[in-house]
This record gives sequence, C-alpha cells and structure tokens, in this order.
Amino acid sequence: MTLKISAVSHRKALVLALMGIVGALAISVASFAATSSSSTISVGTFAGLAGEFGFTVGQDAAGATLWSADTGSTLTVVSATNFAVGDKILIDQDGDSDPDGDVSTVFSFHTVTNVAGAVLTVSPDITNTYTGAASVSEPVVYSGAHTWTPALNSATSVTAGNHFVVNLGGLSASDAALVEILLTNPNELVKNYTYLNRTIGVHVLCEASSACTGNPYAASTTAGTYGDATDVSGATINATGDILTLQNARQQFVLTGGYTYSITVDGGALFTIDTTVGSGDSLSPSDQISITAR
Repeated sequence: MTLKISAVSHRKALVLALMGIVGALAISVASFAATSSSSTISVGTFAGLAGEFGFTVGQDAAGATLWSADTGSTLTVVSATNFAVGDKILIDQDGDSDPDGDVSTVFSFHTVTNVAGAVLTVSPDITNTYTGAASVSEPVVYSGAHTWTPALNSATSVTAGNHFVVNLGGLSASDAALVEILLTNPNELVKNYTYLNRTIGVHVLCEASSACTGNPYAASTTAGTYGDATDVSGATINATGDILTLQNARQQFVLTGGYTYSITVDGGALFTIDTTVGSGDSLSPSDQISITAR
C-alpha cells in the first residue's frame, strides 16, 4: 500500500513572521516548518495505518518542565512553554531527561496530541507510576530553529537548527518511507537572494533505556537523544552534505519505519541582493515535506 501526505510550511504558531528588523538593511529570518493543529491531528490511526505514521511537525526550541500529575492520556506539567502538538516527549522518573542508567528504569516516550494550559494530551497513554521528581522533556538536536540574517549585497551564513520532526511510529521496522523535503517558493526567493544553500541533516531518536546501535543509527546513540541516521540501505545520511538550494529545491531520503526522525538544517550560506519584499518576492522559504509509505 502506498500512502502520501504533505504538510505545507508554517511555524508552530501557524503564521509566517519575520523575527524582527535588525537595522535598515538586515532582517533576521526564522525557520518555517510544518505543523498541525490539535483539532486535525489523530494518533490512533492514519488512513488505515496504526500508530503515529505521518506526523510532520515544526520543531524549534525544546520544551523542558516537571511532571505534576497524569490520568492516562493527559499529563499535567509545571509549564507547557515550547510544547506543541506533534512533539515527541520523554517522561523520566529520575528527573534527568536521560533514561540511560536509571536505577528505577521508569520512563516513557509519548506524542503530544493537544495542549491546553499546563495539560498535555498524549499518546500512547501513560501507564508508568510517576512522582514529582519526574522530568518532562522534548528531545532535540539543536537548541532552536535554524536562522540567518540577510544583509544587502553581502554573503552571510545559516545558523544550524531544528526544522521538522517526522514520526514514522505507525510503520514497522520492515517498512520504509520516502521522505522528500521541498522548497516550494524558489521563484520568489531568487528575487532577493543570489543563492540560499541549506545543508539538510537527518537524525533518529533513541527510544530505549540504553544506547541504541545498528541501523538506522549510524553510531551508538545515547538513550533519549537523537543521533545521525542511516537510510534503509545502511548508508549514513549525514556523511555527505544534502544541500537544499534555489536551483535544486528537493532532497529525498528513504527512511526505516517505526522510528522518530529530526530533520535539521546543519548550516548553510546565502547572498542577499535585495532586503525589501514586494509583490511576488520573499525573504522567507516555504518548505514542505512529503511522506510516502512503501
């Protein structure tokens, strides 16, 4: 069975916004990524596929807080700042956001399906017994989203950061998914940039009580963290730079099912020829992810 879903670029707040004006000729541009509202996301099934297949959400800054209470599908936390629908979270009784070596080995991973005040709705349900010592955290590769500052007639660099989370938990490890990252508005960007090159990275989350090894992990990965991912052939994806450019506005990866991946921007460069935004041009890329189960 082949199933394809697409998600068009937004930020978690579901708006496109420039970070702010830095002087008359420089603008700080934030990463724009796909997300879904709590009213449209379902973790039970997706078009006949069980579990969490097909979640594609924007990932910016990590959420970190403490457990307060839970009732199975809901989790009350001290603060829900930076937590959003689609986030993959770790609850860890030892309070160190690292299940590796925990004496109690009480930990669990969940996907956030709704945020209401300080209450997170999660899937699957929480079955472990937690106390106030437990930490609640969102594993990330970088501390925030990737950014850059356009400067007129100048070359500047892209600061590495998070971009998307791709949740393939509804597939088994014997399945695969073609994940395509698409830049959908290069015709607008070329009016402002001579070039805008971003190196795309793919990382896989270790959802275990000890280090994860073997495919799709390119190297031993600490429990509760993201490590470099391999594709279904066993090749390390990040060993060779996969660059999203204005001319080559597509990158493709075939990923092993059953895992959660972080798609990042690991750096880049740009040259700005115009910092004003008029009709039909833009300083802000609109990225899209397409997922096809195989």
